[in-house]
Amino acid sequence: MSYRGLILDFGGVVTTDFYGALQAFCLRQGLPPDAFVRALRDMPEGRKALAGVETGLISQRAYEKTIARLIGADDEDLLGRALADLKPRPEVLDMVAHLRVGGIPVGVLSNSWGTGDYDPYRGYDLQANFDAVVISDQVRLRKPDPKIYLRAADALGLAPGECIFVDDTAANLPAAQELGMAVVYFTDTTAGIAKIDRLLHAA
Repeated sequence: MSYRGLILDFGGVVTTDFYGALQAFCLRQGLPPDAFVRALRDMPEGRKALAGVETGLISQRAYEKTIARLIGADDEDLLGRALADLKPRPEVLDMVAHLRVGGIPVGVLSNSWGTGDYDPYRGYDLQANFDAVVISDQVRLRKPDPKIYLRAADALGLAPGECIFVDDTAANLPAAQELGMAVVYFTDTTAGIAKIDRLLHAA
């Protein structure tokens, strides 16, 4: 199969380790390292709040207050503090620039934290550095809804089967794969970039 485009998750792919940032925050707060992730995945109220903020149905501030209460932390600037360790991942940004020069379009597909005081995309100039940007709360869809992957592929001008989708959250991969996309579970920078390269240059 010849793949002609690449779709990247933002947090944990374009940026440094997303889950590591949450763990570091929890440790700074004297919480169990998985407290934040457990609130998002294992607590019904946390799951509902995450779905709401990612699709723009609740405000970022309301989300912060809910999660802070569930994990036992101060809600003031919760997201800014929780994700303070996130930085650009230079190896990925270099890859993106190289691929685009070579004629491979690259998009970002991100489940957002809503619109508010904390803007995780500030400083990345996504519109200039990528060929398409699809942010969940702006389109009122979130991964793993198949429609948001289709939107991202369409924004690149490609069919789903022509795209590679990369995410650091395993649960977001099957829906993309079912649409015909090649998928890369991004847990290591060197291995992830190598797999993307193999897929793009496969005969």
